[in-house]
Amino acid sequence: MTETLASIVLEYSLACTADIAFATYVDRIGEWWDPRYTANGETLEAVTIEPGPGGRVYATHSDIGEHLWGEVTIWDPPHRLVHIFALAQDPDHPSRVEVVLVPGEPGCRLRFAHAGWTEANAASRSKFGDWSVMLDRFAALIDSAA
Repeated sequence: MTETLASIVLEYSLACTADIAFATYVDRIGEWWDPRYTANGETLEAVTIEPGPGGRVYATHSDIGEHLWGEVTIWDPPHRLVHIFALAQDPDHPSRVEVVLVPGEPGCRLRFAHAGWTEANAASRSKFGDWSVMLDRFAALIDSAA
């Protein structure tokens, strides 16, 4: 399907290497993900991105168990991660998230894009205006480790 709406794009300069940023994004997502942006913030236990193409992206809740959010489609550490994203959307018409890390001096640059908005899922796009809240938490976690 043809994309009908622009991607949500955010960029951050990070005071760490791309290796550290990638590992923090993937391995510590449960620390920086705001629980309010899950099926039930009070029962959230973990958020997981399984490594490699085909890896699941999901939240684990004490009341409902695993809540599948998507699947990794591109796994290229520490440069790029792309995954299908169905949280708060019709799982038959998901969008996609792309994280690109570019080494720089000092640190690295994060380019985050939430894309894949088609006629079938365009109505869901308005739910995702708070990505900066999430990525600010991610950047703060990076800064606290520096």
